[in-house]
Amino acid sequence: DMMPKMALSRGFHFHVVLLVAALVNSHFRTEVNAVNCTAVCDDCLAEIVSCYSRNLESVPTGIGAQAKQLYLDQNQLSDLPTGIFDHLTNLQGLYLYQNQLSALPKRIFDHLTNLRNLYLYLNQLSALPT
Repeated sequence: DMMPKMALSRGFHFHVVLLVAALVNSHFRTEVNAVNCTAVCDDCLAEIVSCYSRNLESVPTGIGAQAKQLYLDQNQLSDLPTGIFDHLTNLQGLYLYQNQLSALPKRIFDHLTNLRNLYLYLNQLSALPT
């Protein structure tokens, strides 16, 4: 009689562990997928930061605030998190062309008060935020 209860208990424990692991994985998915700029880009703390054609699925972390030109073109970016560019107030050129962007968050470029050139062609965009 003790054997079935123990097996049920172990089975239940196994399912709880799997559920917790799945929840933790989904909660931290963006952090796990986030890659540091220095690992994939050139000159992360310079005025010109080159991250083009690196097969990136997310914007790298650690891009220096002094960046004036940011090349993220020819990657696999499908979405841009709200606030991802807020610290880049010196940015004058943002190259996002030839990615997989289908939508842009509202006010995504609001903090980029020095932005002069924005390249978004060859994406999946059907509308721009108002």
